[in-house]
Amino acid sequence: MVNIDMNKGLDLYKAFIDGLVERKDGALEKWIMGSGYPNTDENKDINELLGSLSDEQKSIIAKMVSDARIGGIHDTLAYLNEKMDCDDLALIQDGEAFPYDHFFSMNYDFIARCIGDEWPE
Repeated sequence: MVNIDMNKGLDLYKAFIDGLVERKDGALEKWIMGSGYPNTDENKDINELLGSLSDEQKSIIAKMVSDARIGGIHDTLAYLNEKMDCDDLALIQDGEAFPYDHFFSMNYDFIARCIGDEWPE
């Protein structure tokens, strides 16, 4: 059974979005800016390329990788939001449905939190 306790559902929703914000930075950017990908045969070409780049070039690539990761999370949330709007998809945790459109949209809320905006009242 799904409860509709707006406060609990909203708290769960905020925690879900904030959990994604906490995971927006992946290992790849650290590997690019650090000593490279793990030293395996599969990563040899990547590490050779990274070793040939300046710190400025690595920084640009790390930003591109970070932007792609954030974009992927954004696009997934936009898709989930669309499915919730059009196809009755629901995200439910502890029996509470997420009020996914309480503020704006999941993808918008994610980006707003990524850039440091506080949750609206």
